Amino acid sequence: MPRVKTREAVESIDPSILDDLSLPDRLAIGIDRLKRDRGARAKELAEQLGVTEAYMSQVLRGMRDVKLSTLDKMAREWNVTIEELLAVTDTDLPRVAALLARRKKTKRDLPD
Repeated sequence: MPRVKTREAVESIDPSILDDLSLPDRLAIGIDRLKRDRGARAKELAEQLGVTEAYMSQVLRGMRDVKLSTLDKMAREWNVTIEELLAVTDTDLPRVAALLARRKKTKRDLPD
């Protein structure tokens, strides 16, 4: 996910929105956090799981449902818990803001 360039974008996000995030959004944010912490690229994570880059891209955008078996494989392959992958806290507000901004931009670009 791209970094939020302005503090206002993060400050405009109400932290209570974290409770309303869907599981695909939570997973996208968790994987993005893992990716950044490890300095990995989406392509590398996809290779580790044996999935396509396109699939991983959809997961990272919260646009793809993931099978439980794939979620289990993620946890095992990356040596994290499923809870860690789905956890979203106040420190993730920049990631949430970026995800929501990208989603608004995509919706705005669609024809009526």
